[in-house]
Amino acid sequence: MTTTLINHIEITPETCGGKPRIAGHRIKVQDVVIWHERLGMSPDEIVYHYPS
Repeated sequence: MTTTLINHIEITPETCGGKPRIAGHRIKVQDVVIWHERLGMSPDEIVYHYPS
């Protein structure tokens, strides 16, 4: 069973270890935070490197 938080974040127990992820993708929210906060990537850079 998938739980949707907001419209773009999902939690599915059998996907990504049950961690929150971008809806429809296997990109964990925690990874996006790290890329932005620690690596200084802009949202556009993240999308460029990890397109859908």
